Amino acid sequence: MTTETPEPADAPVPASIPDELANKKPDRVGQVAGIVGKVLIGAGVIVLLFTLFQIFGTSYIQQQHQKSLRSDFEKRLHSVTSTTQVNNGPPVPAGQEPTPSVGSAIAILEIPKINVNQIVVQGTNDSQLQLGPGHYTQTPLPGQVGNVGIAGHRTTWGRPFYNLNQLKNGDKIILSTTYGTYTYSVTSSQIVSPSDVAVLNPTTTATVTLTTCNPRFSASQRLVVQAVLTSSATATTGSGTLPTTPPSTTAPTQVSSSQGPAASILLGILTALLGAATLFLATKLKPRWAVYVVGGVITFVALMFFFAAISQILPASI
Repeated sequence: MTTETPEPADAPVPASIPDELANKKPDRVGQVAGIVGKVLIGAGVIVLLFTLFQIFGTSYIQQQHQKSLRSDFEKRLHSVTSTTQVNNGPPVPAGQEPTPSVGSAIAILEIPKINVNQIVVQGTNDSQLQLGPGHYTQTPLPGQVGNVGIAGHRTTWGRPFYNLNQLKNGDKIILSTTYGTYTYSVTSSQIVSPSDVAVLNPTTTATVTLTTCNPRFSASQRLVVQAVLTSSATATTGSGTLPTTPPSTTAPTQVSSSQGPAASILLGILTALLGAATLFLATKLKPRWAVYVVGGVITFVALMFFFAAISQILPASI
């Protein structure tokens, strides 16, 4: 008879791996899905931040530009206020004035009905409209005989014409310049296609035409409000007080953005590197929350500069 010798109680137990674990392979699909999910969440956050920047960030930047423009313009405006005379009888259009330089302040636009009080700058390119409402350079200056054209953003960069659709016949539009103050009364409001430039055609009377995008948050149409001069108060002095271009040059109708694509790309790369560096350092340094706070703030500031740069080269939507 054979007797089996029992194994000692402390003998090592042979490792046994269940078949299902032995055959299990890394879940590559799950890993890829996790990475894609994080990328999509990150992209969604960036899109949300960029949307908020377009609405609120650009408005803040425009307000700072307006403060600077208003400070300089009001100094010139006050220098001729004491010599301003109210005209009795029919309104007196402005005479010939020097051509302002592109980007300079030319008037204060007031629309009491919708609480607009903005400095108007010369030019309607992206870089000028980011400063405030812009005067179409091919049209007469405020107060002059003819069709004065002014464009403005509706949902970004201070959105001066956000409520332009609320204007009705008879509502007042006031343009204050260094050579006089001119009050217009609204006569019409219409919606046209972006390619319809007939609304800026010359007129034989002193008229002002305001244009902006329609509907809000879209550039598929143009909202156009027109008004005629109904009263004026001209300055007996002040002619030639507008910043002008040199006599030998012509004021350009186009100017390039202050930030080019190359600068925007470099800022984007820098922002991405800062974000990646923050995530990397958080795995190496303690406490992690401090790394996230400091790195997050620096990355956020860089992101705002990137948004400001990229806004300069995106298609305009006024």
